[in-house]
Amino acid sequence: MATEHTVPEEKPRPDDRTIDDETASASGDEPSSRTDDPYVVRPYRPDDRDGFLELYDLVLGERDDEWFHWKYEANPYIDHVPMIVATYESQVVGAKPCFALELSVGSTTKLGLQPADVMVHPDHRRNGLYSRTTERVKDHYRNRKPALFFNFPNEATLSGSLKHGWRTVQEVPTFYRVQQPESMVDDDHRLAALSSLARPLAYGYRTACDRLADPPTDVTVHRFDDVPIEQFVELSDRETPGTIHANRDETFYGWRFDNPRWSYDAYLASRGGRPIAGVVVGTSVDDGSRITCLTDVVPLDETTDRRDGLRAIVDRVVENHRDAALLAASGRAIPSSLLRRFGFRSDRRLPHSRVTLPTTQVTYPIEDDGGHEWTVGGRAVTDRSNWTITFAEQDSW
Repeated sequence: MATEHTVPEEKPRPDDRTIDDETASASGDEPSSRTDDPYVVRPYRPDDRDGFLELYDLVLGERDDEWFHWKYEANPYIDHVPMIVATYESQVVGAKPCFALELSVGSTTKLGLQPADVMVHPDHRRNGLYSRTTERVKDHYRNRKPALFFNFPNEATLSGSLKHGWRTVQEVPTFYRVQQPESMVDDDHRLAALSSLARPLAYGYRTACDRLADPPTDVTVHRFDDVPIEQFVELSDRETPGTIHANRDETFYGWRFDNPRWSYDAYLASRGGRPIAGVVVGTSVDDGSRITCLTDVVPLDETTDRRDGLRAIVDRVVENHRDAALLAASGRAIPSSLLRRFGFRSDRRLPHSRVTLPTTQVTYPIEDDGGHEWTVGGRAVTDRSNWTITFAEQDSW
């Protein structure tokens, strides 16, 4: 799922520019070379909260104070709201917020910022505000704690990200088990016929997969209303890949799954009383359709019993969430062969590729990694093999 939602201006004004923080005014405002420039581009201040939420209500959907507090104000990894705003006559008309995550990078941790909820007021588009806020956020954090930006722009904002220096890492695969085919169709009536034809095909495919799933009989699965933090941290630490991924420690599990827009439960698989795998499952209702996602997976790397544990968990999740319009898993943390066994199909293959958009990951390093460009913690950040991505690394889930 993409995280930047507004269309970037196609023709930014030639006078759109940013400046170094050292030359900014004491207030943090971006001074303009034009006396008639009506816009101020600057870091977020606490009194911008209502203005941001009013803009959100206009551009992206109903304002949600609880969600804003969780995502930006209560984020444990940063001591301020990481956002650049553009104001016009003291009103917020543009915003470039970032979702902060602590990332494991080999044996170290780094702060990553994920641009999300990017907006420009409809009356102020094509005035270069997307470009100005993007360049300002780059300049603002260049000599500060974050090591890199990484995000998953939608089709409309991908070109804007690339224009401002981001590079593509990968297309992150999403696997869907479609239980109500019409849920894959938005407002495109041309796809309605495909949806009606897909229903019996999807039902037959799911039924055949369910008969062949064959979960291990010596693995016990327990479901929890909240994440059992101690067990999940222990599983995460048991086999950690050297790739870049969210640092799954007590802080992460104590905050990440409090997102008020989703309800989460957790599944823990054990063999002989010893936990061997865990999955956090998130459920949300979108336009009346219930969507259930395998949001987090531990351990991220292979262990002796991991696959059996995941097989038993996915079997239980499918059984418990048959009322969902679709089930989804992102990335490669759960083997694709296991997902196929339970009726999940990749969005890169027909028929899903005709009704879904790819999830493209892009990145832009901030810190200087010993003079090596496009590396963080010794990892080449544009190399797909150096990342492990699940829904837990993506802000919208």
